[in-house]
Amino acid sequence: MKKKILFAMLTAVLAVTAASCGGNTPASTTKASEAPASTADTAAAEPASDAAAADITKAVLDEVPINSAFEKKKESLPDYFDGLDVDAIEDFSYYICASGAYPDEIAVFRFKTSDNADSAVKAVVDRLAYQKETYETYTPDEMYKIDGAVIQQSGNWVYYLVTSDNEKAESIVKGFLG
Repeated sequence: MKKKILFAMLTAVLAVTAASCGGNTPASTTKASEAPASTADTAAAEPASDAAAADITKAVLDEVPINSAFEKKKESLPDYFDGLDVDAIEDFSYYICASGAYPDEIAVFRFKTSDNADSAVKAVVDRLAYQKETYETYTPDEMYKIDGAVIQQSGNWVYYLVTSDNEKAESIVKGFLG
């Protein structure tokens, strides 16, 4: 009897946790017709050198939200991106699903040099491989996010997108970085 109660409680906790990061449910109830113009529309005129990583991730999150989005701090980056040279980062912004129930992640890095950015791509690719291995059996219905993930380098910039709409997210980032 105790095992059944414990199992029921565990199932309930997992269901609540999973619901907190439902990547397909928008964080806002604003209808598209009521929403302000996308920041990506104005970002295209902004030169990449003046863009802030936080502005880029905010623009993506405004259009392609991650429920329970949680911003990670610089000191935690090596826990997620093995081999990443944190000292080579000039600016960054990194969001994940706080509960870990879903693979949603948005990371934008500006490095001191394009060589630093080149080196960082491997750490990002390794992160995506880890996520794929983790979520293949954990939440296989979410694999479309990982299968369509975007990892790109643009000069000193590297961005990594695992969202419910990677194409839209990439379009927003390209509005900033070209």
